[in-house]
Amino acid sequence: MAEDQFEKAVIKKLEDEGWTYRPELSNKPDDILYRHWRDILNRNNRAKLDGTPLSDEEFNQLKLELEKNKTPCDAQLVIAGAGGIGTLPLTRDDGSQIEIEIFYGDEVAGGRSEYEVVNQITFKHLANTLSQERRIDVLLLINGLPVAHVEEKDESLQNQWNAFEQLKKYDDDGMYTGLMSFVQVQFILSQHSAHYFARPKNPSEYNQDFVFGWRDTNGKDVTDTMEFIRQVMGIPALHRLVTVNMIPDAENGNLMVMRSYQIQATRAILERMKTMDNNQLIEREGGYVWHTTGSGKTVTSFKVAQLLASMPKVRNVLFIVDRVDLVDQTLSNFRSFAYQQFKNRIKKVKGHELKRDLRLKNNGSHIYLITVQGLHRAVKRELKSDERMVILMDEAHRSASGDAVKEIKSALPNTTWFGFTGTPNFYSDEIYDIKTSRDVSTHDIFGPRLHQYTIKDAIGDGNVLGFDVTYYETDIEKQEHPNYSDAELEKAAYTSNAYREAVVQDIVAHWHENADGPLEAGQRQPNQFHAMLAVSGKQAVVAYYHLFQKLAPELRVAMTFSRDETNGSGSSDLQAELKRAMKNYQQTFDTQDFLESKHPEQDYVSDITRRLAHKKPYDRKDDGDRLDLVIVSDQLLTGFDSKYVNVIYMDKILKEGLLIQAMSRTNRVINKNAKPYGKVRFYRRGADMEEHVKNALVIYTLGGNDTITDAEKHASDKDDKGLIDSGVLADKYAEQIEKINPKLERLEEIAGTDFSQIPRSSKEQKEFSQLAAEVNGPVQQLMQQGYQLGTPAEVYNEDGVKTGKSVSLKLNSDDDFSALQARWNDVNEKLAPEDRIDLTNLKLHLQQQSQEIIDYDRLVDLLNAYMDNQTEANRKAVENHITPLDEQSQNEISAIMDKIDDGDYQEHFDTESLKQARKAIRGELQELRIRRWADDQGYSGNQIMKLFAVYRPSTDLNDNPEFHQLIKKVEDEEKLGFFDRAQFEQAVQDFFTSLH
Repeated sequence: MAEDQFEKAVIKKLEDEGWTYRPELSNKPDDILYRHWRDILNRNNRAKLDGTPLSDEEFNQLKLELEKNKTPCDAQLVIAGAGGIGTLPLTRDDGSQIEIEIFYGDEVAGGRSEYEVVNQITFKHLANTLSQERRIDVLLLINGLPVAHVEEKDESLQNQWNAFEQLKKYDDDGMYTGLMSFVQVQFILSQHSAHYFARPKNPSEYNQDFVFGWRDTNGKDVTDTMEFIRQVMGIPALHRLVTVNMIPDAENGNLMVMRSYQIQATRAILERMKTMDNNQLIEREGGYVWHTTGSGKTVTSFKVAQLLASMPKVRNVLFIVDRVDLVDQTLSNFRSFAYQQFKNRIKKVKGHELKRDLRLKNNGSHIYLITVQGLHRAVKRELKSDERMVILMDEAHRSASGDAVKEIKSALPNTTWFGFTGTPNFYSDEIYDIKTSRDVSTHDIFGPRLHQYTIKDAIGDGNVLGFDVTYYETDIEKQEHPNYSDAELEKAAYTSNAYREAVVQDIVAHWHENADGPLEAGQRQPNQFHAMLAVSGKQAVVAYYHLFQKLAPELRVAMTFSRDETNGSGSSDLQAELKRAMKNYQQTFDTQDFLESKHPEQDYVSDITRRLAHKKPYDRKDDGDRLDLVIVSDQLLTGFDSKYVNVIYMDKILKEGLLIQAMSRTNRVINKNAKPYGKVRFYRRGADMEEHVKNALVIYTLGGNDTITDAEKHASDKDDKGLIDSGVLADKYAEQIEKINPKLERLEEIAGTDFSQIPRSSKEQKEFSQLAAEVNGPVQQLMQQGYQLGTPAEVYNEDGVKTGKSVSLKLNSDDDFSALQARWNDVNEKLAPEDRIDLTNLKLHLQQQSQEIIDYDRLVDLLNAYMDNQTEANRKAVENHITPLDEQSQNEISAIMDKIDDGDYQEHFDTESLKQARKAIRGELQELRIRRWADDQGYSGNQIMKLFAVYRPSTDLNDNPEFHQLIKKVEDEEKLGFFDRAQFEQAVQDFFTSLH
């Protein structure tokens, strides 16, 4: 279908959906828009104008008012006005002052709102271009204001993203000034693809990552353009989109448009409330919204709170979070999003303040922000209210637990609860092997699931990034302390200085891989991103902080933990350490003295989060503002996000929702070439964490059971379990390289092996530009993941086992890649503007890869070779390979070779079976040592084995009652005297300690 035919079809569909096509205003210069708007102003303001139409001078005055709209955010505030009516001030020729009404936000599909379509408007006087004129496709006018700009492309002729570049060019030319400053949303349409986005505040802010498609209420992509027009661009949908569904972010000067799932979730909550009103009933459990972490729950919850507070029957809205710092963060966001007249109705309160305000009967409706703990304390102090209110609870998966909710519900009986969560609590689902540890679900607290948008949905839409995950297994864990439980490892291994130094050294060694930007002109811009290190407990935070000061003084590192993180002892010493860290931070960045502040820790954390998120005053791109790494225990692992956080290093064990929440600190979208994935590095118990990650992804992709009875549903009621097949897990390096290399080979054919030649023919220039665009993004992503150009990547078979083969990208160095990029730029300049392409909007998925510090693959190969041919040379090869290992590990491998000699092992090892074999040998060797010791001392070997089974290293005898009780039993059976008992207890513990 030709573009002009497609445009006619679009206009016809818009007419079917409530718009009026105005051919007499189309195919004209943009002056016609001003004349038309003037006619509408005269008609809608007839009473205010007292029958005297606007004079030329008065209309010019209004046109000057439009020049104050420097951004679409400014224009949105004008449209919103006060009381749902947008106005402009006017001093009439006679000196009288009036407010001219220009927009009626509340009059949707009725009243004085007029909906018109015009097309092929020509702009001849653009300030920033020497071009003769620019002609645009379609404008949608509400009351004469162009609120939406539509560009169409025939997808059989051109890539639809050319339309995106075209809109950006219009902005660069200076088109969106005056009347056109009211354009709130831009649309890109082709026959089988449709997208929309909020108009950015300036040309440099155009980002394809924030261009959205549409999903219907069943979560299915709407790719048919005519259906998209019906659901998104018809009346009343478009009117609501540019009013109710637009959010001005005053702090950043940006305008945000809600995405389909945000709009649908908002609508679901409002419909739930309306159903209650219509049936004249109040249900306490309104429902919950499951929107994955990073998908914009703050925006959705703000819009819901604002709309609920405006409902006639709702007295107040209580927005509840579970941490004080989140109250302040939410207050800042809500006030930034609110229209001026609504800002004063958003209040942060403590329990006694809320109690006082709820007593005031003529106080108007408010949005009160409070912690669940503060509200619970107020209820215990007899806060009660029978008024119709709504509670919105953020992070509902963790906030609503225990008796607090029951007591609050009892004190506020006419209050309906709605929950927002990225990681709901579910019951297990045996059919789909979804394993959770929950005995209360989010549904139990809040009622039915009203809307869901999973991590799989969000990654597929490009609204959040997938994850590049590396799992580490450490020498300490696998060899020095083989049989420790998690608690024992925590005390004996992971608290060791040697282990923590290894973690710090690994972070520092790979710092630039993770912190630097993409390759441009042969250089990666250093320190473009920040990192987090999550550790287990306050003591670990302090220990790591000192290690970074010692081992990496060049990095700017901060630490923080909240007062209520209760793990560990020595709280006074830890608070002193936190004060010293705050002082160091103040001196490094020349900030205020937080220790003199009324809320020192709160202000300190606020400064850290603003710095990491590049929020004012740290939005200046000044290297002096840069904080490289923040070390945390629990704080900031939820409720904090920054698109500039690129990696989280994890030295702690997490599961299910908390795990996904922590990982999601890294997956906010920015430039996908610079940041293709959120990186996660697990240093502790890699094999266990790999299982935890897989289980968590299954839970928060498929979802578990909301209720106990859900488990009885037939399998056909659920989606297939297809986590891997669905594309959530990305290819390994070799698989990516094998996809890129054929295109690189063709590029070499066209431009020479060193990319030094510009293709001669126009046809080859177009082909070169297309192919270069197609490989640029994937190569950048490989490099950002950590792949080094010129190095081989292991090839795996379908079962994920290494084949022994490798493949390298056909770019040997950064210089080669820079040459390709330079030639691409040269070729692009030679192409006609409509043929230039920028293919950066790439779909990214979840990356998963394992990494071990010990080269187990090589060890497996050597042992298998010895199994095949038990020669002295093959045995020596194994012994040489294990020389760097500790004595115990060497003994384990030697015992395995002895068993190979005896014929006990006849099937080839893989990594996992070797681990299991070593574990079995370890147990045999350990038992042998224990029984020999018992025999030497004259004790029963069986009794000493029982003692060892319950022994806990680094644990006092009195703190291990099971061990204490059993050792007393042994002493009684052996009839030991008083002094002999003391010697026996000490000897047993000393021996057991030596085993570890």
